[in-house]
Amino acid sequence: MPRGSLRLFAAFVLALALVATACGGGGGSGGGSTGGGTNGAEPHKGGTLHLALQSDVQEAFDPQKEYYGIAWAIYRCCLLRTLLSYNGQATAQDGAKLFPDLAAKMPEVSADGLTWTFTLKTNVHYGPPLQDVTVTAQDFIRAMEREACSACASGGYNFYYSAIDGFDAYAAGDADTISGLSAPDDQTLVITLSAPTGDLGYRMAMPAAAPIPPLPDNPDARLGAAEGHDQNYGRFLVSTGPYMFEGSDQLDFSKPADQQAPVSGYDVGRSIVLVRNPSYDPSTDDLRIGYADRIEFQIGGDSNDLALKVDAGELDMVYDGVPPATQIQKYASDPALKDQIHADPSDGVRYIEMNLANPPFDDIHVRKAMNYALDKAGFRQLRGGPLFGELAGHIMVNSLENNLLQNYDPYATPNGGGDVAAAKAEMAQSKYDTNQDGVCDADVCKDILTIIDESEPYPRQAATLEQNLEPLGMTLAAKAFERTTMYSKCEDPNSHWQLCPSVSWGKDYPDAYTFGPPLFSHAAMGPDSCCNDPMVGATPQDLSALGYDPSTPVPSAEDQINACVPLTGDERVQCWADLDRYLMEQVVPWVPYLFDNNVVVVSSRITAFSFDQFAGVPAIDRIAVA
Repeated sequence: MPRGSLRLFAAFVLALALVATACGGGGGSGGGSTGGGTNGAEPHKGGTLHLALQSDVQEAFDPQKEYYGIAWAIYRCCLLRTLLSYNGQATAQDGAKLFPDLAAKMPEVSADGLTWTFTLKTNVHYGPPLQDVTVTAQDFIRAMEREACSACASGGYNFYYSAIDGFDAYAAGDADTISGLSAPDDQTLVITLSAPTGDLGYRMAMPAAAPIPPLPDNPDARLGAAEGHDQNYGRFLVSTGPYMFEGSDQLDFSKPADQQAPVSGYDVGRSIVLVRNPSYDPSTDDLRIGYADRIEFQIGGDSNDLALKVDAGELDMVYDGVPPATQIQKYASDPALKDQIHADPSDGVRYIEMNLANPPFDDIHVRKAMNYALDKAGFRQLRGGPLFGELAGHIMVNSLENNLLQNYDPYATPNGGGDVAAAKAEMAQSKYDTNQDGVCDADVCKDILTIIDESEPYPRQAATLEQNLEPLGMTLAAKAFERTTMYSKCEDPNSHWQLCPSVSWGKDYPDAYTFGPPLFSHAAMGPDSCCNDPMVGATPQDLSALGYDPSTPVPSAEDQINACVPLTGDERVQCWADLDRYLMEQVVPWVPYLFDNNVVVVSSRITAFSFDQFAGVPAIDRIAVA
């Protein structure tokens, strides 16, 4: 998820060179194994899976607010079903492919792309205490109305649903209903769009689109079970998945909302306990397995202490952190243990941002010189080596482009180590190198304002970057901040930063739309938007208002982005790949350097493992314990 999953992970710690040698680029059962027991035992259903979270989810499990990969993984595997969903496996096992979930089949789409009709499965029941209530089309409309409700979903991701006709008008209070949503009968949902939107299926697979049940004792309650729970709905969530929060059967929706007791299975900031949902019918669900009978999360703890608990079998996995270097070294160097390391592509990218409105990065030749100069392999080594991902040669991760650009890198250097000669050749063409010797001789190349994350490995990466740029006559003035503050400064053009080298981005769903508009459209440019930090497409009026030179020519990608949005199928994928090339060659807002891997170490109790490509973390329903 954009900065919601990647940026809230604990900072990667340094790993020894031995790790890279022992694990190469795959590590353990990387690539998304399904199965792969560590002790030879056959996976079976039963037992308790013990997991740890170093940090709680962001919005207390409110599906209309949560914008965090960990929460989305728990929704998909366990708590919430949606019209369409994913199988909890890696890309190679169709884990990035949409399948019918609560829908009986894939939607019917009109020839003009504006009308999508979903037919629902029959007789799918909610979990306790609403086990007598079945899922109907109106429940999805209820979810969309709550997503549009500013009091209910502030901080959510309702921009994805603006394509639905009337959604924005309802959100603004200018309409009593969302005109583009209708339920002709209980099993039919019709969605009408204001413009063709080829990826609507992915958007309806997001947790915000999961159905909200009505209140049996108060059918007129507009938000159903969520009525009166604007700030705490997550602790009153009624499951449609194979699991539910422990204590869900004790929820009492007959009482006023402020008198209802929340589930006991979610103690905010301390623990999460999931148990089987007795209303769940596996015959209606081809996507989930649900091996464990019980799933327990402890929340909080030092990464080294948690790693020791994994070693001892007291925990089966730290779900949201990165294994300490000492633990990876121990497992990677022991043939009996190394299968307990799992490294899988997370569909995220790490990169250096350049401010296109601020000298010297208003010159495309300086930006291209940056791409040639960076020692990407060195940056990766400071993260832990090849185990942690592949060197990136372009912006969008390969899985979103069907590998069309897998071998594309317009600034390739020997072994990814940088190329000073090529960087100087670009610098020599810039307006900041007046004698064309490949060395910037302008003052703007000195003490470049560089905003970095204060946690390792970012300070060391910044030192490496300065060494890479020294032959070009460039020096850095690095300012280190706590991660949230760092991102806030990089997202605010009023900061007038020049480089932001500590940033990352992950997909929201398997479509490059989740990279294009939020990163490079004019609407995503700050200070009140996210996350077009380099200011791609800034107009003279924008620049003047933000205190930049309005005569600075800033390239735009607006036409290229807009051309891709209505497309579908192979044509859509090709369009996004073409945008990627255009950005890398004609705009050059970034120096992408790493396509991230998610790395976990599991206990010897694990007998089956799968990687959920949608969420970018392990698939809890497909993890079995001995």
